[in-house]
Amino acid sequence: MFANKLTQAQRQIVFDLAVNLAAADNDVSEEEIQYLKSFSSAYGIEYNLDNGEVNIDDAITLLDTKTSRIITLQELIKLSYKDGHFGKEEQDKVFLIAQKMGLNDPELIMRIETWVRQGFDWVYEGEQMLDAG
Repeated sequence: MFANKLTQAQRQIVFDLAVNLAAADNDVSEEEIQYLKSFSSAYGIEYNLDNGEVNIDDAITLLDTKTSRIITLQELIKLSYKDGHFGKEEQDKVFLIAQKMGLNDPELIMRIETWVRQGFDWVYEGEQMLDAG
């Protein structure tokens, strides 16, 4: 949703970082694959899981605004929640990326994580209401 505010090159970076993050726990879940497929199809990015070897330092030079960096973290945390939990390996990787982007404010990262979690809760509640109706 917010990724539409990014340039195509920035979306490619988000996708490559997401592939890298999905592999962080050495287990790319079906939900994570679905997220990556949806993201690539929504933005015309080639679906390729071999691009996970992205150089984070080089990649973040294209994420040159605070907005693009926050959106990137939001997308990465959203991916991390797709398999049901924000695991330790994923957290460490997200924090490392945030730090390299100069967003090493733990309060900001917690706000982004809360934002993502509330989004998942909102969708879940809606599905429960529809299923009950």
